[in-house]
Amino acid sequence: MEQKYTIERSLLKRGDIILTAENTLISKGVRVGTASRYSHASIWVGGTLIEAVQAGVFSKNPQRIMLDKQSHGVVLRSRKPLAEEELDQICRYAHTQIGSLYALDEATLALPRRLMKLESTKKQFCSRLVALAYTQIGYDFINLGSPHYCTPGKLARTKAFQVVPGIIREALPGEVEFAKSHDPIKKNADDTFEWLAKVRTLVKSNPELNAMFDIQTVNDVDDLLVKRPELDEVVVGFLHENDYLTYFNHDMKVNTYRYNPDLMTFMLRRAPDPVGFIERELQKEYSLAQRHSQNIDNSIQNYLSTGLNYVMEHLKLYQNLINGVWVRLNHIAIASETVGITPVANRARELMSEIEGPMERGMTVIKNPQFGQMAKMALPA
Repeated sequence: MEQKYTIERSLLKRGDIILTAENTLISKGVRVGTASRYSHASIWVGGTLIEAVQAGVFSKNPQRIMLDKQSHGVVLRSRKPLAEEELDQICRYAHTQIGSLYALDEATLALPRRLMKLESTKKQFCSRLVALAYTQIGYDFINLGSPHYCTPGKLARTKAFQVVPGIIREALPGEVEFAKSHDPIKKNADDTFEWLAKVRTLVKSNPELNAMFDIQTVNDVDDLLVKRPELDEVVVGFLHENDYLTYFNHDMKVNTYRYNPDLMTFMLRRAPDPVGFIERELQKEYSLAQRHSQNIDNSIQNYLSTGLNYVMEHLKLYQNLINGVWVRLNHIAIASETVGITPVANRARELMSEIEGPMERGMTVIKNPQFGQMAKMALPA
């Protein structure tokens, strides 16, 4: 089997920038045109990567990245230590851009557009997304130039970042096979892009709306419905036309062991490195717990101020997602206790207790939707 290379996920830290290249004509063309070794950029936000590809902005499992050469990948990290609050801002921006359309013309003509000082759109391309995430904290890139029109090569040459050694490593045969297997995240991405496209079509069909709203992200839809609540039910209908609101079921089908304590214990016992296996299972839950907790509290606040069914549907989605986190943590704790890895069990139970507050708050509002009805009546007609 031909040797492949991948990213050692355990060494990544939030805010890390991943630059990669492929043996494709497009990748080679980008590298030649930008005098760079790399043609693509993404950002690690903890638990997942966020990237802008031609389909749009979405998340990606770094285990899906397979490189033909070790030199086709590099991980960059800020030379200046960043506070957790700064990393929160960087990662939050990347998450808010999910669903954005890809700025193909701006990506391919980044240099001339930068030289002509042309204004950028709200659309994204890979290196712009990464650079703009860092501008949220007023980051000093030193020598990047315009973050709106930077390239992967410019990021690689930016003096504010340093290369993190040892993260690009040889991929194991099982990892190569996994990267080729069905990717449920792609289905979630397709569903998200699908309903957002329907909202864009709806807006563009009305000249007045089209002049007022540029729908790129989920947040843009929030703004649309606050100002035009009469569209609430139409957009909710779009959400129910695919599996967007039930994506949380996919992990149950693909990783059954996470939802059964006996299977989790079995997987832990047979793992070549039991501590490493259960640590990885636990670590991925931290960022999910934080993100879904924030989403629940934000959705509660939005629902109580708007009463929109669109917001309620998202609150239910985040509630289901955080319930999944709690179940997986419980099974991690049970399996760890069974085999005697007590520290992991204790940390899993601590995280369970931390998310119980958001879970209870979310369920209270879901069970009492009348809390938001008066707010909806107060919105402009």
